[in-house]
Amino acid sequence: MSRTGRGPITGRAGLTLVEILVVSVIFTIVVLALFTVLKGAIDSWRKSETLLDMYQNARFALGLMQKEIPAAVLYQGSNDTGHWTKFEGHNLGTAEIIKGAASVADEVFFVSPVAGNPGHQDLCEVGYWLRSDNCLMRHFEYFDGTTIPVVYDFSVNNAGTSSDDVIARNVTALEFTYYYRSASGGLPTATAVAWDSGQDLLNGSPSQNFGDDGNAKIPDGLPNAVGVSITIQSRDGLQHRTFTDFIHMP
Repeated sequence: MSRTGRGPITGRAGLTLVEILVVSVIFTIVVLALFTVLKGAIDSWRKSETLLDMYQNARFALGLMQKEIPAAVLYQGSNDTGHWTKFEGHNLGTAEIIKGAASVADEVFFVSPVAGNPGHQDLCEVGYWLRSDNCLMRHFEYFDGTTIPVVYDFSVNNAGTSSDDVIARNVTALEFTYYYRSASGGLPTATAVAWDSGQDLLNGSPSQNFGDDGNAKIPDGLPNAVGVSITIQSRDGLQHRTFTDFIHMP
């Protein structure tokens, strides 16, 4: 009988422990690098989404104000001042604040025509104020014509329908500044933090509100422009952006 056997296997040596460790380290470095890149992309996307949400909030709110504030109507032709239309801007912390303890910032209220309102009169009450839960509110009231003349008070439903609706969330600050012409023929560069079209609040100040005709307005009438500042925070509360606008009153 002949014996057969297997000889030594050559040319098929396996990886050494050192080689395996080197490959593992390289693989780990590549995975960590990919994870860092991916995490950076996700963080950047989340930040962009957060900023977009804040900008959309501000754009919608300021867009409404840009359309409605310049349309404010002032009628003071009657001796019965209780039925005048009004433009009122109230500073935070003053007794004139219309919305009471629920209001935590400046307010502005006025009377203007609102297209498509369901009432029988073009003129409606409109206002903007900041609620204590950081919601920017729009006050709106239309009138059905059953009570004439209308008393515009911005707080009570006068034979019509009123509502206060959320137009932006996560708003932490709301400020209004009123610009007026402090000298006959001058530019409307003087400012006030409060306004009441039916009062002569600027009388006794260093200046009064002068109209385009060069005469002082008594009462103060409408301002020439309104400055708006809105501060919005991100949903996680980590970012804040302040948006400003200058709204000219024609």
